[in-house]
Amino acid sequence: MAGIDEMSVSARMSQYERGVHTPGYPLAERFAEVLEVPIEYLYAKDDATAELLLYFHRLSAKDKARVVEIAKNIDLEK
Repeated sequence: MAGIDEMSVSARMSQYERGVHTPGYPLAERFAEVLEVPIEYLYAKDDATAELLLYFHRLSAKDKARVVEIAKNIDLEK
């Protein structure tokens, strides 16, 4: 998985999940690649942000531009 030695992957993943250790950015990039999510998804502070990042990541370039324009207009309405 993501280039981690199979003999140690279970123990290492458990340590990451429990917050004992934090994977470095290069390893996080590999996790994101394996999971097919943007790297930012792994660092999102809340579920709503993570969900938006995931949806945005899956959009075409044209649709991403549309979403950015919609977001700008929402911000201007405040």
